[in-house]
Amino acid sequence: MNEQLSDDVFKLPQDWYEEGEDFFRRGLFDEARKAFEKALELDPYYPEALCSMSRLLWREGRYREAAECVQKALEIDSDDPNVIRRCAELFIAAGQKNDAVDVVRAYIERNPWDDEMRRFLEQIEEGSLQITPSEASSGLQSEREIAEADFLTLEGEKQFEKGRVDRARVCFEMALEHDPDHAKAHNNLGVILWNDGDLQGALEHFQKAFRAKPEDRNIVFNSFNALVEAGHLDVAKDLIKLHIQKDPFNEEAWELYDRVALSDQQIHWSPEGLSDSVADTYAEMAGKLLKKGDLYGAAEALHRALQINPDHVKATAMLARVHRDLNHEDEALGWYEKAMELDSENESLVIEYAEYLNSRHQVAKAREILGDFLEKKPSEKVQKFLEKISDGTG
Repeated sequence: MNEQLSDDVFKLPQDWYEEGEDFFRRGLFDEARKAFEKALELDPYYPEALCSMSRLLWREGRYREAAECVQKALEIDSDDPNVIRRCAELFIAAGQKNDAVDVVRAYIERNPWDDEMRRFLEQIEEGSLQITPSEASSGLQSEREIAEADFLTLEGEKQFEKGRVDRARVCFEMALEHDPDHAKAHNNLGVILWNDGDLQGALEHFQKAFRAKPEDRNIVFNSFNALVEAGHLDVAKDLIKLHIQKDPFNEEAWELYDRVALSDQQIHWSPEGLSDSVADTYAEMAGKLLKKGDLYGAAEALHRALQINPDHVKATAMLARVHRDLNHEDEALGWYEKAMELDSENESLVIEYAEYLNSRHQVAKAREILGDFLEKKPSEKVQKFLEKISDGTG
């Protein structure tokens, strides 16, 4: 008797998480719970699955358990903006505005270049962000909008299969009007643009699809092949390496990696033709490498981000920290100065730079930049730090 293993045996935590999100969007909450539970059974430290589970618990009125899930997600990855936003939304829905403000402020202090989260904080402080318990248990897009985007994407795929490419393109574009982050619509539109010879347009849509759903194999492979065709071989290699880290048993991914890594063609990385969103991806990659303690790998990723966008504030400041941790004093000071030129009114950056100057016995310079900052805008934190180093306790 031949026995076959269920396909479920081969599912990764990401597969269960995506399945749960799909069930949740369609209002199949019991099925969503089972999928999220499977994801967390395989990986108890999966922050996205914990946040999604918190939505279900909150929807059922189990507020304490929902808060515990979010708290655990925060402990695992306190620098994930989606985790922070979810936590804040739960606090607001529970009437705990001050707690919401505190958790978002703490995130911004660690990630002072996240303008979207700054705007989110302003909405909370102004009281313009009102979230009811039912809203806190929903996704960022309404279920109707997501369902409409799903329908249009499916219709576009049917039209594409019939050879009606123009109609398919309209469907995918309309889907993105309903859900601007719809990964499948971006991917499909990228394929059409690629076939039309618009490689740059295709790359932009593949990039958006990848950011929305980085674990999707089709999106990864389309992005990889488009990058190779555009001559961005090293970027393609980095992309497939990230995918292999999440899905190490994917033989096709390894074949693609070997195709680039073992090629006789010399790989010359070039920023030409890459959009600022790719620079953001390299900065995010650097953050993950830093968490693993790979300072040199992070430095390489940050240098590439800055070759694409020389004015990338986050990458500039992160590179200053990398050189600081590597005890490269001159390089660290140089990058801190560059970051200050780009964003001199950033409170957290000013304090961080002054703190480093003070540690290198450049107290006068530290006082100078703190004083310059206070002339532009009052800040209790900056004032306290200035007093601290002035009286010799810093």
